[in-house]
Amino acid sequence: MSFSPDAQLPGLFTASLDAFVSGCAVSPDGGTAAYALGDGSLALFDTATGETRRVTVHAGAAQCLAAAPQGFLTGGDDGRAMLTRPDGETVELAAFPGQWIEHAAASADGRVLAVSRGKAVVLFDGETFAPSILPELPATVGGLAASPDGRALAAAHNDGVRVWAPPRPGAPGNAFDGPGSNLTLVFSPDGTKMACATQDKSVRVYDLDQAAGYLLEGYPAKVRCLSFSPDGDTLWTGGEQAFVGWPVGAATDPAAREALVFGAFEHGLLGAVAAHPALPLVAGGFDGGVVFLGSPERKGAAPLLVLENRRVTCLSWSADGRRLVGGGDGGAAFCMDMAG
Repeated sequence: MSFSPDAQLPGLFTASLDAFVSGCAVSPDGGTAAYALGDGSLALFDTATGETRRVTVHAGAAQCLAAAPQGFLTGGDDGRAMLTRPDGETVELAAFPGQWIEHAAASADGRVLAVSRGKAVVLFDGETFAPSILPELPATVGGLAASPDGRALAAAHNDGVRVWAPPRPGAPGNAFDGPGSNLTLVFSPDGTKMACATQDKSVRVYDLDQAAGYLLEGYPAKVRCLSFSPDGDTLWTGGEQAFVGWPVGAATDPAAREALVFGAFEHGLLGAVAAHPALPLVAGGFDGGVVFLGSPERKGAAPLLVLENRRVTCLSWSADGRRLVGGGDGGAAFCMDMAG
């Protein structure tokens, strides 16, 4: 298993990892791309040298992945929360035999490292990695996210979202209403807004300063992915056969809110979306393994590459926006250096 340069597209490296790619991320310094796999391993790609290494991290599947300055945080169906350094060294942060660790979250500065197990969120000290179990939630955690600045941690669950701001051991957190089953969760880059996908084909957006939320509806399928634009004024969502971007800035009149829709793809739904961290660009992965790069300004999208997958399961940009990484359910993965 190794990543190889593509002969046709400069800057593109691809690999067949032979296992479901459940998550992907790039280290904050941009030096390492990581891919969490269904066979319990973590594939690490050195973006400077092209060296690839595969590290066995979990006895079962690696369910989730988050990048932090300390390394890559993963959780598995073996009940273990693990930290893997870019050089392949692994550290067990906690173990809960008989339980699944399905969600992981980390802030860009490494102040917040957290995973979920059942109805509880486990918070790790950013320096000592000492674990603290936050007060139990009313239902199983369906989504977990940390604000980029580390000032907030949020967990989605049935009928609501719990937000800890700041996240600290023993804190009860603030409860936000959200009827129904709440799943994927993301913060805006400035941490003032939060979005949550629901089981009933809708998205709920929260204004954390106002402690209020509203629904975005009309999707033909469950929304599996969310991503805020770098200015936080647009929320990109999956669940459609096109790119869908909702205006969510404070200046938008809720009664006149209308989504920007472009890049229609008749062969499948958008299942992974990632807004560029600095530029007005958005990457989208569709069923069939096709990755598009969209331009909201031009209201159009062009195919970037095709992977041998039934669907793209994850996409992520490096912090500087130079590299885009992704993978799919068939085990195909890529790292694209946009500078060529």
